[in-house]
Parts: sequence; structure tokens; C-alpha cells
Amino acid sequence: MKTRNEGLLLLAGISLLTLAACGEEQETVVQSQEPPAAVEAPNAVPGEDDRSEDAMRRIGQGADAILQGAEELTRDARERAERLLEDSGPALERAGELAREIGASLDQITRQALRDFETGVALLQQRIDESTADIEPETGDPQAELPPLDRLRADTRAAAQAGPAGVGPDYVGVWAGDTSSCGRIDVEAVEMMAVITPTTMRRHENVCNFAEASMTDRTATLAASCIAEGEMEDRQIILDMPDENTIEIGQAGMDGTARLVRCHLP
Repeated sequence: MKTRNEGLLLLAGISLLTLAACGEEQETVVQSQEPPAAVEAPNAVPGEDDRSEDAMRRIGQGADAILQGAEELTRDARERAERLLEDSGPALERAGELAREIGASLDQITRQALRDFETGVALLQQRIDESTADIEPETGDPQAELPPLDRLRADTRAAAQAGPAGVGPDYVGVWAGDTSSCGRIDVEAVEMMAVITPTTMRRHENVCNFAEASMTDRTATLAASCIAEGEMEDRQIILDMPDENTIEIGQAGMDGTARLVRCHLP
């Protein structure tokens, strides 16, 4: 009986050992198995949204580059302009000084010319006042009459009085394009006119100074300094008198002459 029990116990122990061994082997197999590698998904084809975002990103990068380049060009141009201004500064300052000097000189010349004109007129009036010659009667057209004496300028009064008083060369006088224009001189603008003293001439848009000249064969050439439209210029004025009441005024180097008739005081 004892032997039988021992055999059963031995059989049970062997069974337990076998089961334990199987359990360990199964656990070892389970532990030795590695998890399967993750399968990578194929690259997805970019959609419309992705392409739009990429295009916008590239445009933005390009715009940034353009702005940066423009800023560099602007900065470079500004620096070069500043250098040019610095280099040309003395020249610009000198040019400004010259312009001011020339302007002052022209102004002085113009003022002196006007003073000379006034002086010439005053001297003529003095000569008339001091003249002891008999006043000669007018021989021109009776219709070529000037406005009243109190409406005439100083040079017009003196020029009109000089002839009858026997003062000055024959070209001295008041002249107009026709007899009817005589009555408008110094009252309104008259284009075809001339007021001539021994040393001055006033026309529609200019005044001239010159040295008194004698007439040869009823002709005289005057080396005149004139103010025309605010500017000074030298002229060679040629006077020709077909008769004592007619004068033709020309200029050397220019075609044509102005033919005028003598005006007289009322």
C-alpha cells in the first residue's frame, strides 16, 4: 500500500514539473516575439490648399527680397546725392553770389540810365529857358496837335518846345505815326511814337540815352544805350529826315524803319 502511494506521488510530481516547463517555454516564446514594425503610410499627394500655401510663402519671400533691395538702392542713392551736394556746395554758393552781384549791377545800371535820361531832359529845358532866340511858328500839319501842356510828361514838353525855340538838332521833337495819334501821346498808349531830346529818346516800350549828334545831309547815327523790357542793350539808331516835319527811325542790322510825323503844342 505504501509503495502504491509513493508511485502516485511520483507521478503527480512529474506532471507538475512538466506543466511548469511548458508554462516557462510559452512565456519565453511570448517574450521573445518582437512587435511588428510599423508600416509607414505612403507620402500623400499635396492637395490644392498645400500648393496655395507654398505659393503664398514663396511670393512673400520674393516680396521681402524686393523690398530689401529697394531699401538698399534708396539708401545708396540718398548717400550719393548727399555727397554730390556736399561736393557742389561751394560752387552753388558762388553761383548764388554771382547772381546777386549781377542783379545788383543791372539794377544800378538801370537806375543810372534813368537818372541820365532825367538829366538830359532837365538840361534841354534849361537850354530852352535860357534861349534868347525868337520863337518860330509851327510849320507842320495843324491837325498834328498834342494834348494840353499840363497833361504832357517833362520830356514831351521839352522836346515839343525845343524846335520853335531853336534849341538842339533838327531831330529833336515829338513824333507820331499819324496826325491823329499826336493827340493821344502821354494820355494813352501809342505804339508808333517817339519823344526825342538832344540826348534821349522815349518810344512805346523803351528809353535810350546817347550823346548829342549833329545831322549831316539830314541823317544822324546815334550810339545809344537803351532800356527795353527791363534789360539794357546797346543800339545803333539811324535817323533820317526827308523834311523838317518827317523822320524815319531805323536800327543798324535790322530791316525796316518807322516813318513818323512831327507833333506840335496846341
